[in-house]
Parts: sequence; structure tokens; C-alpha cells
Amino acid sequence: MPSGAQRIAGKVTSVHDGDTITVNGESIRLGSIDAPELAQAYGSQSRDHLSALVLGQQVTVTYAEKDQYDRVLGTVFTPDCSNVNLSQVASGAAWYYEAYKCEIDIQLRMAYATAQTTAKASSRGLWAAPAMAPWVFRNGVDAKVPASCPNGDGPSG
Repeated sequence: MPSGAQRIAGKVTSVHDGDTITVNGESIRLGSIDAPELAQAYGSQSRDHLSALVLGQQVTVTYAEKDQYDRVLGTVFTPDCSNVNLSQVASGAAWYYEAYKCEIDIQLRMAYATAQTTAKASSRGLWAAPAMAPWVFRNGVDAKVPASCPNGDGPSG
């Protein structure tokens, strides 16, 4: 989920769940993360955390593509340049979606991995009583994580 060269700037008018918002009438799926579904444990708390960060606020979304549901797949930034996607992971409100790690640069991969490790070690958010990963909840199987990426990292990156 690369940030991409395309941009949307505007006010967040709704927060659907912990990884989907609406900006300027456009549905935005936060890339590189996966939040619990609303029907899952910690789903409503994840949505509420994202709402507290962005609802009614001006944001900038950078993106390169849309997903299979025609949602913009992007990275959301607040006016102070905070990465909202990363904030969701750091607070324990979402998982780093490692199955798509090869679509982002290695520095961002490392930031997401570190944020998740720290949240988990601190029992923050969903890590206090770990919920089932949303991709398992939706599909019944674990996501396939690439062992390495063509841009130079190994199994840990």
C-alpha cells in the first residue's frame, strides 16, 4: 500500500470502522493496516479510536490505487503530518497487515513492525486480550506473509 503521488485533502465526515473513513465523499481504506471488524472483539473500540483521531478533522490522504471495493487505499495524515495508519497500530487499535509489506518501503515496514511489537509488549488496545486477526475472522485462514521482498529485506522486514 504505497503512499502514492495522488492526494485527497478534506474533512473526515465519517468513520466506518477502525480502518475506513470518508473524506470529500470518497471512501478511504487505510493501507498497511487491518482493524478488527465491528462484529469482532475490540472492533468498536478501534473505530472509536480512529474517530477520536480524525472525525471532523482536516486530513490529507496520499494514495496510488483503489481496492477491489473501489475505496481509495491510502495513508492518512493529520495537519501536523502524523501518520494516522501508524497511530492505529501503535495504539493497539489495528494490526500491521504484513501480507502487503512488499508494497511499502522498508523504513515504513520497520516503523509498522516496531509499533506493533511495542503495542503488543505493552498490552495496548486489542493486545490486552488479543482478538482474532480480522483476515482470519473474514476468511478463516491466516494471511500469507512474504518471506522477503524484492527491495532488499529478509524474513524479519
